[in-house]
Amino acid sequence: MSHSTSPRSIEELQHLLRLSSEAGRPLYVYRQGNDDGLTVDLQELNKIIEIDAANLVATVHPGVKLGTLASRLGEQGLRFMPADTPFYHDKTIGQLFYEGCSNISSLKYGYTKHFLMGSEIVLPTGELLKTGGKTVKNVTGYDFTRFFNAPYTDYGIAVKFLLKLLPLPESRRGLAATFAGLEQLLAFMRKLRDSRLVPAYLLWIDPGVQNLYQAGGQGPLVLLEFDGLAAETAEQAQHTLALIETYGGTIRAAADSYGRLASQWAALYRPGGNYVLTDEYKLAFTRQEEFIKQFYAIAEKFAVQAGLFGQLAEGKLNIALSRPEPEQGFIDAVLQAVIQAGGIAAGKYDRLAGRRGRGALAMLEQRAKAAFDPKMILNR
Repeated sequence: MSHSTSPRSIEELQHLLRLSSEAGRPLYVYRQGNDDGLTVDLQELNKIIEIDAANLVATVHPGVKLGTLASRLGEQGLRFMPADTPFYHDKTIGQLFYEGCSNISSLKYGYTKHFLMGSEIVLPTGELLKTGGKTVKNVTGYDFTRFFNAPYTDYGIAVKFLLKLLPLPESRRGLAATFAGLEQLLAFMRKLRDSRLVPAYLLWIDPGVQNLYQAGGQGPLVLLEFDGLAAETAEQAQHTLALIETYGGTIRAAADSYGRLASQWAALYRPGGNYVLTDEYKLAFTRQEEFIKQFYAIAEKFAVQAGLFGQLAEGKLNIALSRPEPEQGFIDAVLQAVIQAGGIAAGKYDRLAGRRGRGALAMLEQRAKAAFDPKMILNR
């Protein structure tokens, strides 16, 4: 196992990168290191540098936890959307962007990357590169903010993030409901989409995943929340309750306070004894039923206690297993089922397993990596 260090300043990290680049010594950030290198822990770079309420921008270090940021912003009536639910509160800002974590509230508010306005990156040479800024329209050429902060790209180490903020909503209405089966759940989802009711988030958890974390799954579970003006959220929740009843659903809980429903399932996005692969598979809504049924057949074939959860309305599906690591054959079969259903895989599993990506885009990424990190010292 590699040795580890926790730089206390950006300048200290720059010095470390210069020395490592000169010596060709590997550095590992957000990854498990090898014996020949040094693991860099960014936990000491944990300051909320500025909350600019007038311009709705926060400037933070990578070691700031999302739960801490949410609390500080809430004191000023503000929120950073990827931290607006408790699912990621144990993650740091650096982990959020490096791991490519999905914004749970993207159904209404858009992807995580759209809440990153700028950054400062320490390159493998020790140089400091600044991208973006506090204004929304600040890109006249290539968008280097998102280029350098793309998941698992390892062109440099992000040490500052400029985050787009939004005001806290006047009201929140949360619902938890279960359905008799997959067909009823998807019928409800189709009607919800057609009715133009847009929850801030909608998370589906199948019985297999429920039983991995809380015994006694009661059928496909949906957690959703509406936010906005009080009259608006009350009307939306009432319409949704009627839809749930129409499709044979059962209300398990209702809440009008922040995070009450979501916090019960926050363990889904935390490291633990189960293997969880998030932000990997994406499918069109109309093809999800086909894939889900095929997934259950694959799990049965490999005798794996497994399940699915995710942002069903957006086609983002995650897997959870009762084992610490999946069999390669199981993962290959799941990938093939995704492709057959017209979906795509982000390649996260290959990256976590230390495999190189495949295809033209992967080749371009490798060429960019060689340009910014010619000695391949970062996460090689």
